[in-house]
Amino acid sequence: MRVITRLHIVPLAAVLLMLAACDHTLKEWKTPHMTALTPRLQAVFQKTKTVCFGRFMVDLPSSATVAWGETDVSLGISVLPNGVAEVENLAQKFIDELNSEKAINHDDVPLLLSVEHVPQHEGKVVIGYEDFQAINGLKINGYFRLNNDGIVINARPLRSDRDRTVSLIKSIARRLKQRSENDIPIEPGNCIEHAFLPDNPSPGEEAPAELIRIGFRLKEFPDTHLSIFVGPSNPHYEESHSLEWRLTQLEKNQKAQDPNNPLIKTKDLRRGARQIHDWLNGFEALSRTPEQAEIHSIHDFAMDFRGVPSDPLKPYVEIQMQTGVADNVAGATKASLTDEEAIAVWDKITSTIRVRPTGAAAVKTAETDSGPRLPLGELAATGRTCPQTGWWVPDEPKDTQGDRRQHIKAGERMPHVISLGEPSIWQKLKGERPTYRTATMWKLVSYDDAPVHVDTIEETQTIAQGSPDNVAAKNASGNATERSRNDQTSPQTKG
Repeated sequence: MRVITRLHIVPLAAVLLMLAACDHTLKEWKTPHMTALTPRLQAVFQKTKTVCFGRFMVDLPSSATVAWGETDVSLGISVLPNGVAEVENLAQKFIDELNSEKAINHDDVPLLLSVEHVPQHEGKVVIGYEDFQAINGLKINGYFRLNNDGIVINARPLRSDRDRTVSLIKSIARRLKQRSENDIPIEPGNCIEHAFLPDNPSPGEEAPAELIRIGFRLKEFPDTHLSIFVGPSNPHYEESHSLEWRLTQLEKNQKAQDPNNPLIKTKDLRRGARQIHDWLNGFEALSRTPEQAEIHSIHDFAMDFRGVPSDPLKPYVEIQMQTGVADNVAGATKASLTDEEAIAVWDKITSTIRVRPTGAAAVKTAETDSGPRLPLGELAATGRTCPQTGWWVPDEPKDTQGDRRQHIKAGERMPHVISLGEPSIWQKLKGERPTYRTATMWKLVSYDDAPVHVDTIEETQTIAQGSPDNVAAKNASGNATERSRNDQTSPQTKG
């Protein structure tokens, strides 16, 4: 199993090594389109949830598991649910460790410099030298209680930055708020695991470095792992920092070192520029590795964005997805997704990454589409909040009643459709055809403005406007009248 260990999903370089070169000039790679969900994926994405991370959010299947990694917003912050006692023990352990060592460059005094008790939130700040050889380096940890949760804030400043760092730790402790996974704050700030840190209102303060790492696991396809890393954009960016350049160099080196390496037979599924909303300068490479002895074929997808220096809403971003993962080892099990399904999952999730609206913008988003346009071909399931104002059609070739094309505004609930069934012999004699209300996957096909006129309300609406709880009322003849309880406007016609 030594070979499998090399595929352990830790550094990006390990991912890149498995992406071998084929023909990168295919037209479909130049302008990636969103791949439609297969029927079994439609079931997975039928119910979704929105998860916020840092200053952003993403839509996932409701059954997906969220796994948080590194979080550093100004300083490192860890929240331990119901962990007050555990944090107190950690604080005492840290104090004992500092007291047990001597600073040889400071007259052999203990590494512990001070312990300051803080009334709000209740806790303490412990200050010590970084190690026994330290001259100017410090390590400062804050330990606090936030209701039933324990909070640990850590920093490694220089001695000259001691007072500012202690002040920042106290400020973070005061501002930190508890948050459940489903809470989407409307204040400017950062979502972290179990908490939310509002921005510091102090004017003129330099924007802090923000690093967030988060991962997702699909319950229905547990071997599929997707992760997102967000960090500050490098003001000294060079071409050699990009995924595209590193990938090209690795492929050249791989061929030169071992022309018979099986990974050279890796199948490229898509490669080229990628944009997600207003994240520009993106590049993605989607591939599937070949089957090897003791290693299963896996999907290995990667994407990065250069970002804009000093703009926290346009950071540097790395996104990765792998299938065939078991016990954090890629290739340890057979991939449960086909090539088409893997690309569809990748497109579906990554295309929903967006800036979390705040303040008035958060309210405006629910009324109108004020942000960058989503790409045509965007998919949204019945019951989900519409992500883009425009014309939508059911993605499935179902036989529906009336016009399939529907104008839906951002913030509205994606509706059901009225599907036509096969009539019974008796219904054929009466000239009737049964109808039923079904969930569907909608596809964005146009950004055209809403129609300027509406038709008079017909006895039978073609597309349900209400939420999933607004059940169609059926009349005596078996025809369904699909109408929202709260929305009595006319059905809109094709513009």
